[in-house]
Amino acid sequence: MRTGKISETVLKRSVLKQITYRSGNLVQGPAAGESFGRLAVGEKTGEKNHLLAASVSVKGNAERAGKRAFYRLANDMAAAGGQLAGMLVDLYLPAADTEPMIKTAMRELAQLSSSYQVDILGGHTEVLKELSEPVISLSGTGFVPGKTDVRSGNLEPGFDLVMTKWAGQTGAAELVIEEERSGLRARFSQDFLDRAADGVREMSCAAAAEASVSCGAAALCSVGAEGVFGSLWEMAEASGTGVRVDLKKIPIRQETIEICEYFDRNPYLIASDGVLLAGTKNGAALAEHLTARGVPAAVIGTATDGRDRVIVNGEETRFLVPPAPDQP
Repeated sequence: MRTGKISETVLKRSVLKQITYRSGNLVQGPAAGESFGRLAVGEKTGEKNHLLAASVSVKGNAERAGKRAFYRLANDMAAAGGQLAGMLVDLYLPAADTEPMIKTAMRELAQLSSSYQVDILGGHTEVLKELSEPVISLSGTGFVPGKTDVRSGNLEPGFDLVMTKWAGQTGAAELVIEEERSGLRARFSQDFLDRAADGVREMSCAAAAEASVSCGAAALCSVGAEGVFGSLWEMAEASGTGVRVDLKKIPIRQETIEICEYFDRNPYLIASDGVLLAGTKNGAALAEHLTARGVPAAVIGTATDGRDRVIVNGEETRFLVPPAPDQP
């Protein structure tokens, strides 16, 4: 089997099909295209709340991997209409320079947990000789009011698709940071590279998710390693719909385009942490609502009947395929 994220076919056949038990508290269990689960957990101010649970795993530089993992976990919670409350931290590390990696990863995670008021509940740390770089796995819990029902799988035919921020920005930034010695300085100015690397600065979509929920958006998906194209597929798959997206309407920065061209990477299939996709009846109103709150947003397409998931670029049309994340 190839390395990386397992295929959707394997997921359905060998993971989801094996899960048969459902308690009376289960509101939402595992499904293709969904990144969290829900449990009903009791009453608060007379209203039943749901417990959210999600997990993420990121490999690479200890400090940056910890930051990416934290934001991906928090963003998944935000896209469910909730907020991350606590997390378990699992660190899997190579044998060389292990303790400095542990300190680096935990220092970053501790700072983020303090800033966002998230409890670290515990975890596990293990050194594995098979690893050449750290793997950081976070499992988180949070809460959401029971009346709030937003998820990737709530798209309906005719819904507008709204996207925040810019495609591929964090992936391009990681390429600049990790591949600094690969000839970039001979091709691009330092100012250009600094602007491209700045894409890792803001990776939260919490404000966008909260504003989208308040504006009536029904379907939300935080974009991570799978890129914009991968997340569009996952939303459509979870909803049982098609999508039709205009490539020219997807916001993207020139620095991202040029960096991806240099490395022969597709900017719509690399990491886009902090980007939120929303499905709503009135995309123009949502985009205006987000923009007024300082979140760049644009209507990029619509959800459709049937199963066709297409990207239109002028006279050309391409079909989306199940995500297999391009790194980083």
